[in-house]
Amino acid sequence: MVENVVQIIQNKKTLSRINRFITNEEINQLVEEYGTPLYLVDEGTLHEKVLELKNAYEKFQGRDVRIAYSIKANFNPSILKTFIKDNITFDLTSLGELFFVRELKINPDNIIYTSVTEELEEYKQVLSYGIKRVVVSSYFGLINLSQAANIVGLIPKVMVRINPEVGVKAEVRASYKNGKFGVPLNGGKVDSAYYIVKSIFRDPMLEFEGFHFHLGSQITNFVCYINALERLNSLLNKLKKEISNFSLRTLDIGGGTPVFYNEPVPTPQEMASVYLDKLNELVSYHGKFTLMIESGRFLVAESSLMISKIVNTKEYSDHKIVILDTGYHLLLDAALLKQEYPQEVVLNKSNNNHLYLSDRNKQYTGKNIHLAGRLCDTFDVFHTSKVSDLSYANIGNYILFYNVGAYSLVFNMPFHCQTKPPVLMKTCDGSIKLIRKGTSFNDLYIEEGGLIP
Repeated sequence: MVENVVQIIQNKKTLSRINRFITNEEINQLVEEYGTPLYLVDEGTLHEKVLELKNAYEKFQGRDVRIAYSIKANFNPSILKTFIKDNITFDLTSLGELFFVRELKINPDNIIYTSVTEELEEYKQVLSYGIKRVVVSSYFGLINLSQAANIVGLIPKVMVRINPEVGVKAEVRASYKNGKFGVPLNGGKVDSAYYIVKSIFRDPMLEFEGFHFHLGSQITNFVCYINALERLNSLLNKLKKEISNFSLRTLDIGGGTPVFYNEPVPTPQEMASVYLDKLNELVSYHGKFTLMIESGRFLVAESSLMISKIVNTKEYSDHKIVILDTGYHLLLDAALLKQEYPQEVVLNKSNNNHLYLSDRNKQYTGKNIHLAGRLCDTFDVFHTSKVSDLSYANIGNYILFYNVGAYSLVFNMPFHCQTKPPVLMKTCDGSIKLIRKGTSFNDLYIEEGGLIP
């Protein structure tokens, strides 16, 4: 019992480091108005994360530093509008995302387009909107881009996505031998950075801009960046010898900045300090260039939390099963990556006459609490973080899931005929507004073709 109390105190101290931007009273008010589950986004945190990431690279000695938001992480229009105010770059990878930025009238000069499929019709639409910075990751893609440039009459600034093929310690690796993304630096094939760059310089409708790579997500050992930059330096030296007017204008080193879920992670400044000297060496060797830092997860994860409600519990010896009104359809990384989101219980202050109202303040003293979702699927369980505090996980109380701003909203699924919950935003002036309406069963029925004869 004493050990349990000590652990709870330690968890509460650690939870105090979590971005708690809303009070218990506000939570109860929001639930009363909107129900559960629901998402809540903090606008101030979005701005803070941009500034934190940019400040981490303030000692870069090149031309300048640009932050690029990978909107695949969360494409809610209100979040995009928030980032527009920060004058950052937006990284797109689909025509659907292009539609969103067109609706928001985002300046094409603040967009970089990184396709996976690299289709001709796709590139025609991209160039027609005026987007000049395009990342290619195949020779066939380069051919399509060149054809699109001729049709549209716009010369794109081409960046080549490379696969450095270096070892990466990360939750999700994106650089490995024969990987899906990018092309090897060399290799004697047309699908190599060396061959593609030389092809760009031979094409009057293409302009070489630089290189892009992305090593992975949730990286905690940053030696991989040094290894990747060293391999890139060798390629740069080779290209400078063979192309008289070769110059590097932009280097995009992708994302990977880790977010706290369960284990402590380095700060962006600690991360950048590992390889900033290597970046500055490239500047001294090859001239000043713009450094681009891409981020999806880091910029939005800590801005958001999800509020769910405990609807049932079961106890076996010293184990307690806590069943929520949500599931992995709203937090898919809990199933895909076994993500250990920090969680906290908030007491339900409702004055209703619910049978279990008197039990909501009772503390569970057993050792093991298991969070389970509402879906009829074995994988619909939520792993707990080391800082999770679930000691008051009783029927009727609320569970907060922290740091859910990345990928949660965009992975929402209608499995079991589940609907999308509402999304709210706490603005910089302290007010709370609805930024996405929840959907109803009727909406889902119509969307699935229920009214089609």
